[in-house]
Amino acid sequence: MIEIRRAGCGEEHTILEFYDQLIDHMQDTEYPLRWKKGVYPVLSDIADALNMGALYVAEEDGNIAGAFIVNHIQGEGYQLVDWNIKGRDTEIAVIHLLATAPECQGKGIGRKMLEKAVEICRSENVSSIRLDTLPWNLPGKRLYESFGFQYKGDIKLDYPSTGKIFFSMYEFDL
Repeated sequence: MIEIRRAGCGEEHTILEFYDQLIDHMQDTEYPLRWKKGVYPVLSDIADALNMGALYVAEEDGNIAGAFIVNHIQGEGYQLVDWNIKGRDTEIAVIHLLATAPECQGKGIGRKMLEKAVEICRSENVSSIRLDTLPWNLPGKRLYESFGFQYKGDIKLDYPSTGKIFFSMYEFDL
């Protein structure tokens, strides 16, 4: 059984280890991540999200099966997208670092994490959820589109772990 819950105090090292293991595993796959250990995500990213109450984990049998952050922080370049909903930052949520453990992929955990993100955002009166993903992340794009996220085009974003490259932008209106 999958449980999705807000991360608790002291879990930041375990969650960073989850992401680091995912980076190692996905490095030479068909859908490589562009996250880099020691660059993004780093412990301060995880700890900041945990302290803000914005970090969530999916657990299966006591093990981390997935994780994500949902907050109101839009990356530089998000303002260039023709979003459906225009609103103040408090009305817009952004999903970051949504990931499922390789051994748990294909079990619907990504969809359950998106459902939880929607539940959280509705309780906060958010109007729109946004996210970005790599254009070659076909499994992720299929998940977002089947869930109801609208593809809003590709734009160049400049992140520390990737440099300036194209990302596919998505929006889910609440």
